[in-house]
Amino acid sequence: MNKNTYRFIILLLTGLLIFVIYYGVTFSINNSEVVELPQVVEEIYPLPNDQVPQQSSIRVDLPVGYEITLIVDNYIIPESEILFQDAIGMFTWRPGPNKSFESWIAGKHTVTIQWSKVTGLPDVGEFSWIFYTY
Repeated sequence: MNKNTYRFIILLLTGLLIFVIYYGVTFSINNSEVVELPQVVEEIYPLPNDQVPQQSSIRVDLPVGYEITLIVDNYIIPESEILFQDAIGMFTWRPGPNKSFESWIAGKHTVTIQWSKVTGLPDVGEFSWIFYTY
């Protein structure tokens, strides 16, 4: 092989690299979108339209003094299955043995939370979102 062949190969590989970088940047997921949550809901995980592993749990963070009803794929999760940290208002649920769901099935899942304030003036509401497991 002569010098021109090596130059052509380097030029071709450089062009391919630029194309791959352009393709990756153009079609990558935009994570800069701001998720609009109701005022009461401080944080949720997974976020709407997220793709998460099947080992993931659902976390809902509300101010102290609220209780929730958690509905996953149109099934009400019993309160006994939800881990509640009352000092910070964090509700956590994960599928597992002897629970409503043994594991996540790969695909689309719909979560609905209904909240109500335990003390003080009534404050009730509802929020739904979807996420995907792989």
